[in-house]
Amino acid sequence: MRRIVVSCVLLALVGVWFVNAGNLLIAVDQPVRVDAIIVLAGNAPDRLPYAERLMRQGYANLLVVSNEQVHTHGLETTWLALHKAGLSAPELRDDELLVLDDPPPESTLDEARRDSALLQAHGMHSALLVTDAFHSRRATLLFRAAFAHAGLSVRSTPVQPDPLDLAHWWSHGPTARVVLEEWSKLALYAVEGAYF
Repeated sequence: MRRIVVSCVLLALVGVWFVNAGNLLIAVDQPVRVDAIIVLAGNAPDRLPYAERLMRQGYANLLVVSNEQVHTHGLETTWLALHKAGLSAPELRDDELLVLDDPPPESTLDEARRDSALLQAHGMHSALLVTDAFHSRRATLLFRAAFAHAGLSVRSTPVQPDPLDLAHWWSHGPTARVVLEEWSKLALYAVEGAYF
């Protein structure tokens, strides 16, 4: 009898996780005034415009982006080239945009460590983190761990509206793949102890 009860409880927990797996990936904090807004690398077209909007709303005076290859407006170029051509953030002055010209980081963990060192080097203490909603939980955990070691703070402000239907993730193949991949990455980083 005990095995049946335990099995039913475990099955119910798996069912609850399954239904909520997409939404559990989302980490959202109320945006507050910070020293910088960090746009995570990853060639996601909605991140930079959303970060620009947060900046125009007065949440920071500096936007930090990686100078990675982007595919937008039918072009294959870099963030810096887009900005200089006036196609991205044309209203931002050069001192309001910090484009990191080194190669883009190979992982979110590397990016968290790099950006932590960058903020410290510039005497900054706080940042808003802009990424896609499905990526926000893992990114926030990694950035908070890296920033905590340096005495810095970070708040998660994922892109809104979210183009993915994470509430019904299982009903769309590409979204299901994204959600399952993200959960496996969350688990891998947890096993590696990256969140502490």
